[in-house]
Amino acid sequence: MMGDRFDFTRELDSTLKMIGLGRESAVSGLTVTGDGPYVRSPLRMSAAIGVPLLASAVGAAQIWQLRTGRAQHLSLHLGRGLHRMSPFLGGGTTLNGYFSSMGSLAGLTGLAPAAWDFYRTADDRWVIPIACYPRTRDALLDLLDCAHTRERIAAAVRRWEADALEEAAAERAVPFAIARSRAEFLAHPQGRAVLAESPVAVERIADGPTVPLPTGPRPLSSLRCLQYTHILAGTATGRTLAEYGADVLHVCEPDSFEHDAVWHESAAGMRSARLDLHAGTEGRAAFDGLLREADVFVHNHRPAKAERLGLTAEECAAARPGIVHCSLSAYGHTGPWRARGGFDQQAQAFTGISLREGDGTPKLPPGRILCDYVASYLAATGIMAAAVRRATEGGSYAVRVSLAGVANWCWELGSWDPELTAALAEDAVPPAPEWDTRTTPLGEIRYTLPPVRLSETPAGYDDPVLVPRGSSAPRWRPLPVGP
Repeated sequence: MMGDRFDFTRELDSTLKMIGLGRESAVSGLTVTGDGPYVRSPLRMSAAIGVPLLASAVGAAQIWQLRTGRAQHLSLHLGRGLHRMSPFLGGGTTLNGYFSSMGSLAGLTGLAPAAWDFYRTADDRWVIPIACYPRTRDALLDLLDCAHTRERIAAAVRRWEADALEEAAAERAVPFAIARSRAEFLAHPQGRAVLAESPVAVERIADGPTVPLPTGPRPLSSLRCLQYTHILAGTATGRTLAEYGADVLHVCEPDSFEHDAVWHESAAGMRSARLDLHAGTEGRAAFDGLLREADVFVHNHRPAKAERLGLTAEECAAARPGIVHCSLSAYGHTGPWRARGGFDQQAQAFTGISLREGDGTPKLPPGRILCDYVASYLAATGIMAAAVRRATEGGSYAVRVSLAGVANWCWELGSWDPELTAALAEDAVPPAPEWDTRTTPLGEIRYTLPPVRLSETPAGYDDPVLVPRGSSAPRWRPLPVGP
């Protein structure tokens, strides 16, 4: 029993069953410690990250057990696991002693406007625009017809009614959301679509050959994951697979932009190549060759971009029968908002979390990040479940996860007893993580070790732990020799 009437192990087993995995033969023992809220949020944040952390570890342990016949003991301290939910709880990566550059996100006081700010509209609603990338920043400022300062944005938003501004932003592909109550989320057409979707969907979408489970010294050593991702959740899905030995190759386009802090926090354990993905280019030919030899493809761009590049689940399965195609979206894969982009904090606002967190005035939870890394661990677990199915029944698979679905799942985990959280200081943080320090092409990196301990196949990253984005050759590593 965890805290007040919450059974952590039962929730873990329920989540594993939903995804298509189980602990029965793969896990010889399970130790979960660190029962407590740790930070001042009504949400069960330690369980919200602890369940996905352990679920992905169970996936790796099940693949290992199916290959070797040997089970493992798993352990996790829930408080330390919170550092894998957000680097802003004291466990952020440093390079040569400094936290990663926030680049254009940095302002004179805190973060730049339209990163994580709530603004009030003419009809006294609260909205959260997130325009932290060059194109969306310019589109938002053009829409609002104002300068890039918090005061000017606030004044411009105050002239709009919330619904009209939300729709106008969507027409310009600017991520934007009204902070809704829980009742409003449940009544919204997209809210109903989110509720109808599984938090992690693993679906066989086409015929394909049976593909043996990964071989080599670690659970996923010969698994090849190709990903075309940006921001946090998509990229960190590959990071999770890399923790258990997968060869993860990230691809970015030659002129694409990413914040240093985003890359450094989410890209441990993988390589990264720059390729032009437009049809008829050498880069696209190289990418297609990589895809034909991949086991997994991950993307978290808008559906329209995947369609434009010919990278939908069905197209990837036709090009590489047996592929496991993983897509992460903002608001779900069905419903009227399926094509909209959005961020973690907007999924919180949409599902009712922000107004609950601030008791009527929107607020982000401690650490500000809630959904991104939860989504990445759940997506990686779904990928491992698909790999297990593929080994016995063949087929190509689609794994689908959304930030809104994850936010809703976090809500449905329930709440802490208010007396437990009220006893904590406003700036309370979880216990310090376990650290490792390595030398990388970017300098000396200090990062948090994967918090789940597996008795036979510990999670971790091969050297170099971190490479500059786009610096790697676009080719797979040789397959490991051995069982």
